[in-house]
Amino acid sequence: MSISPESDCLAEVDHFIPHTLKSHRFGDTLDGIWNLVLACKTCNRGAKGKFSKVPAFRYLERLYRRNEFFITSHHPLRETLMAQTGPTEPARVQFLNAVYNKAKALLVSEWEAENELETVL
Repeated sequence: MSISPESDCLAEVDHFIPHTLKSHRFGDTLDGIWNLVLACKTCNRGAKGKFSKVPAFRYLERLYRRNEFFITSHHPLRETLMAQTGPTEPARVQFLNAVYNKAKALLVSEWEAENELETVL
C-alpha cells in the first residue's frame, strides 16, 4: 500500500465504521477524521472487501491507538479528534465503544483482512 499517486497499490480512504450507517442516527459523526483510515483497494472494495461490515474488535483497538497517538503527540489533528471523540481518554474510549457496539448491533457481520501490514504505533 502506498500514498504515492503513481503507485499500483495506491491507498484509499475508508470509513472504519461503515458510511452506510449515517441513516441510522449516526449523522455526520461518521465523516469525522476519527473514523477515516487508509485501506488498500482490495480491503476497501475488493471481492472480500469490508463494504458494510463492522471491522473485528481488534481493529477498533488499533484505531483507538492511532487516534491517541495523534492526540498525545500534539499533532495538528489533536483538537479535532478531541472535539469529535471526547476531551478525556475515558470519554474517548466510551465514545468508540458506543459507536462500535451500535454499529455491530445494526450490521451484525464482522470483517477481517486476509493480509495485514504490521502495526507501527
